[in-house]
Formats: sequence, C-alpha cells, structure tokens
Amino acid sequence: MTQGYGPNNGQQPQWGQGDQNPQQPAQPQWQPAPQPQSPAQPQWQPASPAPTPAPGGYPGAPAAAAYPGAPGHSAPNGVGSGAGSGSGSRLAKLTKWMLILVAAVIVVRVIREIVSIVTSLVGNAAMSSGSMDNGMAVAGGGVIVGLLFLLVNGLVSLGLLVLSIMVAVQSTGRGRAGAIIVAATLVVSVIVYWIFSGIFTAVLYNAGDFSTIQTVSIISVVVEIVRLLVVFAGLIVGGLMARNWVKRNA
Repeated sequence: MTQGYGPNNGQQPQWGQGDQNPQQPAQPQWQPAPQPQSPAQPQWQPASPAPTPAPGGYPGAPAAAAYPGAPGHSAPNGVGSGAGSGSGSRLAKLTKWMLILVAAVIVVRVIREIVSIVTSLVGNAAMSSGSMDNGMAVAGGGVIVGLLFLLVNGLVSLGLLVLSIMVAVQSTGRGRAGAIIVAATLVVSVIVYWIFSGIFTAVLYNAGDFSTIQTVSIISVVVEIVRLLVVFAGLIVGGLMARNWVKRNA
C-alpha cells in the first residue's frame, strides 16, 4: 500500500543516485548540410599572339634602327653633328650655292678686268699713233662695257654676301670662320677698289703729258691684278673652309 509519497516511498534519494528513469535528451535535429556551390568555370579567352621579336633581339626589344649609329637611324635635330638632319641639309645647300657664287664672282671680275685691260691697251695704242678719235671711241666703249660688268659683279657679290652671312649665322667653328672670311673679303675688296680708283683717277686727271698717263694706267692695271688675286684667294679659301666643315659635320 502506497502512502502517496511518490515513487520513492518518501525516502530522500541518496547523493550520487540519480533518477531511475532519467529523461532522455532531445535528439538534435540534423539539417542536411548545404551543398557547396561549384566554382564558376573560368571563361577562357584566346591568348594574344606573342610580339614578334625584332631581328636579332628578344621580344619587345627595339628595332636595330632605333640605336644611334645603326643603319636607318635618324638622329634628332641638333644631335650628332652640331646641326640636325634638316638644318644640316639646308646648310649644305647654302654652302654649295656660296661656292657657286664665289666662282661666278671670280669669272665676272676676270672678264671685266680683261675687257678693261684690252680697251686700255687698244686706246693707248690708238692715241700714241695719232688717232685721237679712235682712241677716245675705244676708251668710251670700254667704259660702257666696264659699267655693265660692274653692275653684274655688284649683283653677284651682293648675293654672295647674303649667303655668307647666312652660313656664318647657322654654322660654327671653321665653317663660321670661312663664311666670315668670304663676307669680309667682299666688303674690303669694294672699299679698296674705290680707294685705288679715286687715287688713279685724280692722278690721271692732273697728268699733263701722255707718258705720265700711260705709266699711271700700267700701274693701275698691276695694282688691280694684285688686288683681284688677293680677293680670289680669300673667297676660295673661305668658301672651301665652310664647305668642308659642313661635309664633316652634316
């Protein structure tokens, strides 16, 4: 007969003794693990073609013509020669035309001097033979021809002076020195010419006899020949100096 004290008959449970019918723990509710997403397949792009290597080099190497000194290499302006490719060719043309005008000046002055000498000799011979009219006619014709050649010589010399100044400005060293020699020779030759012409004209005007006139004429011809030789030497030396400098440095 039970006394209503519960299943243990009112007895206190001993320490260490648990309930005879312990409750079972709740079973965990297992959820299925989420399926891992498969990685996206990579989108493959066609590989770009490898750069073609330069001849004799590795991929990406500059072409052989890119190196200074290599065939086909074009140097920038002002590099390698004191003048760029464009300025060098322009300077070469200027010096070429300067030499051409030097030759033209020499030819014109030689022809003018020959005409002057011939007319002087013929006129003096005519006057010495007693034919004053023939002598004056020859002298007058010689003066006209001389003025024409003087005009041509002035135009050619002016062109040469302009070119020599341009070459002197654009070049350096011996090239500039040669152009300065050409320009200075032209200026000094004109000054010396007019000085000697004034002196000989004054002497001839004051000469009282024919022998004095003839002697002064011969002296003037000799002085003019010497002056022309010095002028020609200065023009040739200066022109060649400028031209050779451009050839070495262009």
